[in-house]
Amino acid sequence: MRFQLKLLPAAALFSVALGCGDGGTGPADGGDGPRLAAQFERLADSVAEAGYSPTAEALRHAAEVVRLTGHATPVNLTIDGAARSFLAVAEQLDFPLLECVWPADSGVVVPPDKGVVVPDSVVPVPAPTEAAPAECTPAGTHSMRTLIAWEPEHMAEVVRIVADLGSAGVQTGVPDVMTGLPTSEPSGGGDAPTVPGDSGGGFTGYPGFMGEYLVRDVGSWWAVEGTQENALESAGGGCTADRTTFDWAELTCEAARFRFGFSMRVEALRYEPLAIWAPGNEPPSGGAEGTHTLALPSTAVDGVRLTVVGWSPPPLPPPGPLPPDSTVVHP
Repeated sequence: MRFQLKLLPAAALFSVALGCGDGGTGPADGGDGPRLAAQFERLADSVAEAGYSPTAEALRHAAEVVRLTGHATPVNLTIDGAARSFLAVAEQLDFPLLECVWPADSGVVVPPDKGVVVPDSVVPVPAPTEAAPAECTPAGTHSMRTLIAWEPEHMAEVVRIVADLGSAGVQTGVPDVMTGLPTSEPSGGGDAPTVPGDSGGGFTGYPGFMGEYLVRDVGSWWAVEGTQENALESAGGGCTADRTTFDWAELTCEAARFRFGFSMRVEALRYEPLAIWAPGNEPPSGGAEGTHTLALPSTAVDGVRLTVVGWSPPPLPPPGPLPPDSTVVHP
C-alpha cells in the first residue's frame, strides 16, 4: 500500500538546535543577538500563557533569526500617525517542495481475506520508523520573506510581515512561515516570473502578505488591507552559526540585507486562554480592540537567508480506526 503526500520541510517550527559554525564570519559571541533573543523568548512564553500559541511560536522563530543575525537594525515606523523608533531584523526562507512516498507497510493492515472488513479487523499500524523512512524528491522551490520589528525598551510592541517575494497586497491564506511552513503544494503551482533585480526566485503560489501588530499583555491586530514591497539587496558573509536545524529540516545560513516597506490597516483579534466558560462566567475583560494604521518607508534591514539543504521528513501519522458503522470492501 503506497501513501503519497506533498509537503514542505517544517523549517519554521521552533524546536531549534544550533550547529557549531566553522565557516561563518559573524561575531563570535553573537553580538547583541543573545540578549535580544532572550527577550523574544520571554515574550513568547507570556503570549503562550495567554492562550495564543501560533504567535508564541512566531516569536520564538524571531528569537532564532535575531540570534543568527547577531544584531538589529534601527527603523522608523509610523503607528496611527506617530513616528516611532523600532529595531528590526529580516529573513528569507528558501525551501524545496517535497513529494514524498511512504513504504507499503506504513498504512493500515488489512486481513488476508477479500471480503468485508469489520471495524475490529482494521488495525492502525505504527508510523514508519527510521528503518522505513519516506522517500522524498524535490518538486519545485519556494521562497518567502519576513520582517520583524519591535519597540526596543520593553519589547511591548512587535510588528511582523510575512510576504511572498516582491510587491503585493494583503491576502488571506498567506501562510505564516514563522509558525510553520504549509504542508501542501500552493494551489497556484508552476514557475513564477523572475522578480527583476532579485535573486530569490522560485515559484509563487501564495502571492500577497499577512501582517500582525502585537501589543504585549493586550492582544493582536491583523492586516486587513494594505501593500508591501520587499527585495534582497545583498547576501553573503557569515551568520553567528553557519547551519541551523529546525525540527526535521537542516538549513544553511548566510548574512543578508533586505529592503522592506509597507502600509497597512490592522483590525483586532481577540484571544483568551482556551477554556470552557461555566454558565454565568464571563471571559476576561480587555484585549485588543479597534483598528490601527502602520507604515514603514522603504528601509534596508539586516537579517539572514536560510536555505534548506537536508531533511528527514516526519513519518506519516497512523490512520485512526474506522467509525463503528464503517465497512471497507476490497475486491
